[in-house]
Amino acid sequence: MNVRLEEPADRPAALEVERAVFGSDEEPAIVETIGDEEGSFAPVAEEGDEIVGHVQFSRARVGDSAVTALGPVGVRPDRQGRGIGSGLIRAGLEEADRRGEVAAILIGDPTFHTRFGFAPGSAFGLRNPFAGMGEGGFTIGEEHFMLAPLAEAASELSSAVRWHPGNPTVEARGVGA
Repeated sequence: MNVRLEEPADRPAALEVERAVFGSDEEPAIVETIGDEEGSFAPVAEEGDEIVGHVQFSRARVGDSAVTALGPVGVRPDRQGRGIGSGLIRAGLEEADRRGEVAAILIGDPTFHTRFGFAPGSAFGLRNPFAGMGEGGFTIGEEHFMLAPLAEAASELSSAVRWHPGNPTVEARGVGA
């Protein structure tokens, strides 16, 4: 397996990975909307000449500070359980650090994401902007909002957390959820 940054020719295959994982067009639509915005990048995992995994990173803000948001992430169902998703997340966090990002945020499973350095946002004095009842009766808890500090300045983050400020369509969808 090789993990590298997505190139323009990879996008259709990356969208198919997300579609296969989530069984809907919502996540591919999110990637299409934010994938080319300033601050966005996406590691992909390839086996041979096939894209088998994808993770989107994009611009978010905590107060006036720019951070990167992780999500969505997907690995083709027939390739799951082989460490591909973990490899993608680690590669993405390394790229975010290389780019000088202060922190990465996400909405996700605390039992999974802590292995990558994520901690509850509440440990940093931040609140989950998506806490409460989600679509289809799914409840998003305060503990699902997590932050991985990438620079010392992460300890100074405060105020409201916003995914894709200025893009109400994406904010309303709850990217990263």
